[in-house]
Amino acid sequence: MKYRCIFFDIDGTLLDTEPIVMPELQATLLELTGKHYSLAELQRFWGIPTSDTAAALKLSDPGRFGRMWEERVVRRDGEIKPFPGIEKMLGELKNAGIRLGIVTSKNRSELSQGFHLAQYFEPELMITATDTVLHKPNPAPLLEGLRRAGCPPEDALFVGDTVHDANCAAGANAAFGLAVWGAHSVRHIRAAHYFAVPAEVAQRLDDCGSLPPFLRQAMELQFIGQAGVTYSKDPYDAERFERIRELAAEMLAAKTELPFETVKSLFCNERGFQTPKLDTRAAIFRDGKILLVHEKSGRWSLPGGWVDLCESIRSNTEKEVREEAGLEVAALRLIAVQDRNRHNPPPYAYGICKVFVLCGEVGGAFRENLETTGFAYFAENGLPPLAEEKNTAAQIRMCFDASRDPDWKVVFD
Repeated sequence: MKYRCIFFDIDGTLLDTEPIVMPELQATLLELTGKHYSLAELQRFWGIPTSDTAAALKLSDPGRFGRMWEERVVRRDGEIKPFPGIEKMLGELKNAGIRLGIVTSKNRSELSQGFHLAQYFEPELMITATDTVLHKPNPAPLLEGLRRAGCPPEDALFVGDTVHDANCAAGANAAFGLAVWGAHSVRHIRAAHYFAVPAEVAQRLDDCGSLPPFLRQAMELQFIGQAGVTYSKDPYDAERFERIRELAAEMLAAKTELPFETVKSLFCNERGFQTPKLDTRAAIFRDGKILLVHEKSGRWSLPGGWVDLCESIRSNTEKEVREEAGLEVAALRLIAVQDRNRHNPPPYAYGICKVFVLCGEVGGAFRENLETTGFAYFAENGLPPLAEEKNTAAQIRMCFDASRDPDWKVVFD
């Protein structure tokens, strides 16, 4: 595992409390002040301590307000459940030897009322609003947790569902993981990890997939060399690229103490059985419209491209959006895996698997690049001329359908 300690927010991250907590806040304020606040107006108080909410609303009796709100929520304690998959994920992390903690805006009294996941956490690492003077988004509570754990920030991850949680982690110089399953949006929330479902916390933090730097460098050199040999028109350039491939093999042979010829035959042998290439396409929506990039050909496409060496489907999707649109996005879920020749003209003489991924926009701005001249958002019934070899109108309509359906089933050929 990459992290020694993982701290979790509670409301909206571990427990699906918002459908209960926020209406009870609304009812408490109506009873106490006679004023009706909409849930949208109260959203800014989600994830901050009761005392801070009372101060922001300028309530004359914060103590009474806190007691009334807590009593209302406690009466509905039986309705509060963990998000699906939370207990399985916590069990896997604990069994892997990860130290687990809590950083919550609840006070100690509130935490003691019906928190049924306490068995997964070390008691001394359960940090509440009672334990620090300053609260989220200030980093003080997370720093207190790290101090108690004896864990440096670079070895810790904080998982939460709001920008308050993200800012808390940033202030503590710890990595942040956004619990997308409980978040309202990924927009403007920067994270080291975007977890679509709880299971991904354990799955994606398993460090067995990371590569030693020397191996990654050798693989990249081999990739550059092979691409150069394949696409170079000049025989002298092809010869130089072939030498780059040999250098990569020599690096590995020196590091592993295997014979050079053995390494070369295993590492530089991509001339055999032909397999399809992978191409990712990102579907990003804002206000019911889809983002398309304007290519230098004058046509429009979903941002995407070949899956590069050492990139996963997720990381390649996010990288291509960054390169072509200048935006940071979070890849959230698969829409489809399609055989290109069955859906896109013209037919190619080699196979391509196209992977369409629904993404959430985090932020950013267009940057000049070699492939595109800008981007824009388009309604489903107002699509511009498309680069159909990359995406057809039917494929874009499929992305619209997936964005509207939280229970979308992946389409595949």
